This record gives sequence, C-alpha cells and structure tokens, in this order.
Amino acid sequence: MQHFSTAPAEITSASTCTGHCTTVLGDDVCRSCLRTFEEITRWVEMSEEERIQVNTRIYIEQSRTHK
Repeated sequence: MQHFSTAPAEITSASTCTGHCTTVLGDDVCRSCLRTFEEITRWVEMSEEERIQVNTRIYIEQSRTHK
C-alpha cells in the first residue's frame, strides 16, 4: 500500500462532478471529475463503498500526475 504525504483526512463517497462533463464530447474519462463514462452513469446505483473506491482511484491518479 502506498502512502502519500498529502493524503486527505478521509476519502468520502461524495461525487467529484464539477458540472462540466466532457464525456458528452466523446471522452472516455471526464477531464473535470476524472470518472469514466461507466462510473458516471452508474454513480446513482453504486454503493457507498464502490463510490469510495472510485474516489480513491481518482486521488491516486491525481497524486501520480501532480508530483
């Protein structure tokens, strides 16, 4: 397990949507919220645990690209 020095106190199940979805433009991953098209369309059906897993993936990806 990787540890990040800037880890948030808690990764929640809150939506990362910013209201500027680029999947409508044909992107497989939204450039605003970093969720995949499938994650966006399934969000309302996902359990809290699944949403936290998505947000954890997004956090890890952001950490890797913002070093």
